[in-house]
Amino acid sequence: MASDESLADENARLRARVAQLEDELAAVKQSTAVTVASAQETLYWFERWGVDFNRLFSRREMEVVRKGVRGARQVYRSGVSIKRRIAR
Repeated sequence: MASDESLADENARLRARVAQLEDELAAVKQSTAVTVASAQETLYWFERWGVDFNRLFSRREMEVVRKGVRGARQVYRSGVSIKRRIAR
C-alpha cells in the first residue's frame, strides 16, 4: 500500500501536469481565435467585393491555374530541400 507521502507527491505532480495542460489549452484557444478572426475578416472583404470562390474555381481555366500553383509550390519546396542539404 502506498504511503500518504507518496500519494501526496503523486497528487501534487498530477495537479502540476493538469495546470500545465490547461495553460497549453488556453494558448491553443487564443491562437485559434486569432486565426479564425483573421479568416473571418478576409472572408468579409471577399464577400463585400463579390468574389465567389466556388464559382471561380469551378471554371476549367482555373484548373490550369491550380496546376501551375501546385507546380510552382513543388519547385519551391525542392529548392528549399536542396538548400537545406547543401547547408548541412
